Amino acid sequence: MTIPNQDARTPVTLLTGWLGAGKTTLLNRILADPQGHKFAVLVNEFGDIGVDDRLVTKSKDDVVELSNGCVCCTVRGDLVKTLKNLRRRRPPLFRRREFDWVLIETTGIAEPAPLLRTFLVESDISVAYRVESVIGMVDARNLETALQESSAIEQLALADLLILNKTDLVSTEQTVQTQQRLQGINAAAPILRAQNANIDVAEILKARTPRGLEDLHEHESEHNNMQSISLRSEHPLDEMKVQLWLSACATMLQGKLIRYKGFINLYQRQERGIMQGVYELYTVDAGQKWHEDEPRVTELVFIGRDLDREFLARGLKACQADC
Repeated sequence: MTIPNQDARTPVTLLTGWLGAGKTTLLNRILADPQGHKFAVLVNEFGDIGVDDRLVTKSKDDVVELSNGCVCCTVRGDLVKTLKNLRRRRPPLFRRREFDWVLIETTGIAEPAPLLRTFLVESDISVAYRVESVIGMVDARNLETALQESSAIEQLALADLLILNKTDLVSTEQTVQTQQRLQGINAAAPILRAQNANIDVAEILKARTPRGLEDLHEHESEHNNMQSISLRSEHPLDEMKVQLWLSACATMLQGKLIRYKGFINLYQRQERGIMQGVYELYTVDAGQKWHEDEPRVTELVFIGRDLDREFLARGLKACQADC
């Protein structure tokens, strides 16, 4: 298991959420306040973006140039091909089409896991792009209707941040109940409340490494047996044992394990390991160095269906370094 010391890849933020949750409104807010970034925006059809007329300056083929220097592409075909083509756009012919961040608005019915897998399995993509976070938009008024669809449940379960939108359309009591439902599906993701997607853009672009798990408990959704299981270890882990364990999990839990992520405290490593996995594929990259006064703790979240917590816990314990 190799851990790069630096990550110069272009960050990618995925905007997911069931139909009508407010993804396009959120996208417009980001474009109106880009925080100094130049975005490449990928959507299925440009008509779905609804970018304000004042932002659009030029349209040619499937590329729309925005007045703030961002570029918007339609994705009617292969996402991999689109991402590769974006990297080839260079001055002077594409003078204003440089970008330092990618925003992908998925269709309302799309499951995010196959998309996440693309960034791990496609070598030309994995060396150039990294998924910074998955943002899940939620319609506070229509959550129960959305939860009848397995794709909507997976969108919520795999999100790094959940935005409970349209809270102005429901009562305070219903908002609280809806938030509790979300926590039951995805205990690891912070939940922000919003009206008309009025979220600070800095919060959207923030790197969403897993939060501390000491206050989390295992949650099992009544929908499709979706679970999020959190594990914690204060003992340093052996790098080779971790690699063998994660590979075994990916193989033995095939069809059950959807996403897994977290911090890893590797023996004799000064940087914390950042683990990201989707289906049978995973990566461990070097994060920030551990602070001297900071406890070095491994904190992991496994998301999937019909997972066995004891099986996972035994595997983690077996990874302890001999020190």
